[in-house]
Amino acid sequence: SNIIRVNQAFSDITGYRPDEVLGKNPRMMGSGRHDRSFYRDMWQRLLREGSWSGEIWDRRKNGQVFPKWMTITAIKNVQQEVTRYVAIFSDITARKQAEEEILNLAFYDELTKLPNRRLFLDRFGSALSASARHNDYGAALFIDLDRFKVLNDTLGHDCGDLLLKEVGARIKSCVREMDTVA
Repeated sequence: SNIIRVNQAFSDITGYRPDEVLGKNPRMMGSGRHDRSFYRDMWQRLLREGSWSGEIWDRRKNGQVFPKWMTITAIKNVQQEVTRYVAIFSDITARKQAEEEILNLAFYDELTKLPNRRLFLDRFGSALSASARHNDYGAALFIDLDRFKVLNDTLGHDCGDLLLKEVGARIKSCVREMDTVA
């Protein structure tokens, strides 16, 4: 399972020159994000089916951890014995960042970076279910900022935005990490 050949795209993506990886195990680029069972399952499928495809996180030469989509295929000789494996991959960092941004836009307020109404209602529903299941109690606190419209109208929306961000940050600093401020 040692590297015997790489192309220029490999070097462009990982930062490694061919002479730095040839003869070495791809494990040298491991990110540490995957446990043994991940690799065991990957190799079992590869041995059973002759190929594996999936998302995997690796480490570039500069130490940066990055996501890639990889396909590994077994190459067989005329006797149908596996002689090599070919891995092809593409850097999916931009796609993962776009997915994260979409998730943030869907569930977090852009101004305060706090959970929005949709995420709050989801978490609230989960908390109610868990509370009923375990016969626990919880609390919900709703805060209204008096004369907020007057502040926006007289001092401007920039001032109102600063107030919302500051109030959100202060409330968040007063609760536990597991609590939701939305």
